[in-house]
Formats: sequence, structure tokens, C-alpha cells
Amino acid sequence: AGGSLPLYTQATANTRLVGLELAYLINYLKDNYQLDPRDVHIIGHSLGAHTAGYAGERVEGLGRITGLDPAEPYFQGMGSHVRLDPTDAKLVDIIHTDGTSIFLLGYGMSEPCGHLDFYPNNGKEQPGCDLTETPLPLTLIREGIEEASRVLVACNHIRAIKYFTESINTKCPYVAHRCSSYQHFLQGKCFSCGENGTGCAIMGLHVERGVLPSGSKYYISTGKDQPFCRRHYRVTLDLAKPTKAEAWVQGFMRVSLHSDNGIIRNLDLTPNGYEKLEHGTSRSFVVTHPEDLGTVRKVDFYWEYDMDVLQPRSLCFLWCNDHLYVSSIKVEETKDITAREKRATEVSSKLCSMDNRGYADIASRMTVLFVDDCEL
Repeated sequence: AGGSLPLYTQATANTRLVGLELAYLINYLKDNYQLDPRDVHIIGHSLGAHTAGYAGERVEGLGRITGLDPAEPYFQGMGSHVRLDPTDAKLVDIIHTDGTSIFLLGYGMSEPCGHLDFYPNNGKEQPGCDLTETPLPLTLIREGIEEASRVLVACNHIRAIKYFTESINTKCPYVAHRCSSYQHFLQGKCFSCGENGTGCAIMGLHVERGVLPSGSKYYISTGKDQPFCRRHYRVTLDLAKPTKAEAWVQGFMRVSLHSDNGIIRNLDLTPNGYEKLEHGTSRSFVVTHPEDLGTVRKVDFYWEYDMDVLQPRSLCFLWCNDHLYVSSIKVEETKDITAREKRATEVSSKLCSMDNRGYADIASRMTVLFVDDCEL
């Protein structure tokens, strides 16, 4: 800990020296006590992640390095010989949690630097780290001055430590999905793990290297409180287009999911504001919850039309139809990834309206029931 006390520039220089010392220790144990480097797993946070990289490049055949939000200043955008990179161990996995620019007080790297790079909540602002959500005095009372100071200075940065620690014994798998962007992940465009499971990976201690090239990005959403792990559900709306429907409508949506294991009430499909929906198309939304429901039997779907004065075409009074027309709803969950078979366990339910027209006509501020018997 003392090496991080001087100015950051000196602490950065110290990482190379500490990495050399660590490599010397591992090689000494290998030469004198038959330690197999493949059995060594180095876990480093911030500057410690790059320290692990310096050690790894000097230990032939090192098994694994886990980088917990590797530090950005003096490392972001630099050559691989200066920072942690995939050649430093047989498996290098990274958890990014504070990838906002250092100019906006982000301390972690945003660029991929491992075989698998995980970006919980887009790798930037973590839920529960906004001081308006969890006031500092409340944290001080609950967890003491040390934790309160961490929340004040580097809540996002240290969240990577908490995610990894929780992953050790949790019964909730941190299933992350390989995707081109976090926005596409939230839109459900990357939800399937694929037949060989390479579309998903488990974040944390139980990660396994797949056959994909280095730098693969995996996205996942978490909760704001411990336990942070959440189950992911993809809710897909198949929209009908009867002659009386508008070409598009916009508004807010919520669902309540019913299964034999319990009920999840009022999952918000539009937490970031209204969504524009085109009738005759399909739209997907990824939502999270701590509970594992299993097969969904019923869905209560709530719709509320929204008028935006900045978009005159959205103003709907007497001359337009603000109803939403839904043919069916599909709910999917990725439960786990079987390590031996490299396959994901996926649960899927298709639910339909009880209306004999083949679609539900949902007026604004109304709730309609969908059931898993589409033969009605």
C-alpha cells in the first residue's frame, strides 16, 4: 500500500519495480519448490492490474491475470509493452467499471486489454454510485468512514473489486453477453449465447477463455446494492398493424411477470424515457431482477402514451389513435453456461392476448393480460 502514497507519477513508475519483484518470487518458487506457473492467478486493481502485467511478461506460462478496472492515466492508448495486455498470461480477464475520461474524474481504462473484457453497466457509471441515490451521510452511518470516503472519491473504480469478490460464492451467475455496444445489449440484439456458448461468458472468478480473439467485449447490467448480480430477461414485443393503428406511437411500458416460482412486478421497459414503436415490427428490451423466475406463465403489460411538445406529430388529441397493438410477448432468460458442453441454458416463453382478434388493443394507461397459451 505504501507504493501508492507518493504522487501518482511516482506510483506509476513503481508498478514496474513491484512487477519485477513479484515475477522474481514466482520464478523462485518455480525453480526451488516446483511451483507450476499455470496454477498462479494474479488479481490486481487499478495500478495493481498493470503491476500484474509487468510480472506476467517475465513469468513464462503464467496461468491467469484478472485486472480489476486497470488504471487509465499513463496507460490508456499506450503500447502493449507498457500496460497489461493479453500476452501477459494464458488468460487475462478484465472488469471495467470506471471508464469515463480522467478529465471527468474517471480512473479506469475503457479500451480492451485482455482476452475477455467485461463492461458492467457500460463500464462507466455504476448503479448506486450516484450520491443522489445513496447520500454520503447514510453510507457513513451504515458502513463507517472508510467506506464513505471510498464512495466519495472512487465508488465506480472500486466497484470492480466488489463484483469480483461477490462472484466467488454467488449462486447468481454473472452472465455477460458479447456485443458491439451497451446500447445494442439493452435492445436485446446480443442476447443469445449461440450454440457453442461463445456469445456469453461468466464474469468474475469462474470465467473461462473461449475461442474468440482477444479484446472481445462483454456487457452486463447489475444492481445498485449487494448482492449486485442480476438475472437478465429479454422481453420482445411483436406489434400488430391493424388498419386503425397509427404508423407509430411513443410512450412508456411496464410488465409484471408471473411464473410457478413467483411474481416480478412492474419491471420498467422504458427507464430512460419514452420509446417510439412502429406497428408491424418487433422490439426487444433487456431488464434485470435478482430473482430467477424460470418459465413465465403470464404477463401483465402496461402502456401509457406520451406526447412530446417538441415533436408535433406526437401530439394526440381527437384526431389520432394512441392505442398500442400487440400480437404477442416473448420472455427469455439466460440462466447459466455449462462449462463442459460450452452451452447456455436458456428459458423462453411466448405469451399471447386472450382477444380472439389475434392481438391486444391497449389503450393508454391500461393493463392487458397475456398468457402462455397461444392456441386460445
